[in-house]
Amino acid sequence: MLKKILFPLILTVIIFQNSNILSQNVFDIPANTFSGNSNMRLRDKGESSSSTLPIALGVVSFLYLFNPIVLLENDKIAGGLTKELSLGFGNFGEYRTTFEYSFLFRADLKSHLRAGLKYDILLNKSIRPSNYLQGTPVITIGADYFTDLTHSGVSPEISYGYSIRNNKLLFYPSLKIRYTYVPKGSDIIDFSLGIVLGIANPFIDTKIRSADYK
Repeated sequence: MLKKILFPLILTVIIFQNSNILSQNVFDIPANTFSGNSNMRLRDKGESSSSTLPIALGVVSFLYLFNPIVLLENDKIAGGLTKELSLGFGNFGEYRTTFEYSFLFRADLKSHLRAGLKYDILLNKSIRPSNYLQGTPVITIGADYFTDLTHSGVSPEISYGYSIRNNKLLFYPSLKIRYTYVPKGSDIIDFSLGIVLGIANPFIDTKIRSADYK
């Protein structure tokens, strides 16, 4: 049982690390550009970057549209695609309501629907409310109502990522771990990696514009 739980977690972390390594390789340019050897390295790096850039863009585009999910249910592992949309409130939109749909590649109970409440803990304490986009590492805690259109349950969750946000928009690549308690069905453990998209404070003027120019 423990091996079945650890396998999807390790697989998800490896994917997350590889995506970070790929992005670093694409934009890593040697500092010394004045020697012949350095010029050769720059040319080689440029050729490598031009070949890996389409792959990187493809991965980012895929995660933008669809997030991969791996789950363990009833001693069986299943994979699928999921997407979470978010509506936030607060100066950074850190108090969020969410809706998530997951499609699973299996024979039955293919659809999962979730509606939840989340709170983003912003780890960069130096950022201030602003109309400008700002980046910060984030830990998110929350809970969802769950249904597969046959059974229902509740699911506490935790995620970690790096969000780009202001008082109106959210762009949040993250890794999520979740446990779903289903009273009249099988409990679920799932792991997902991808990008959460959201808006914040619709029809609300947070009155922070003057802070941008102080």
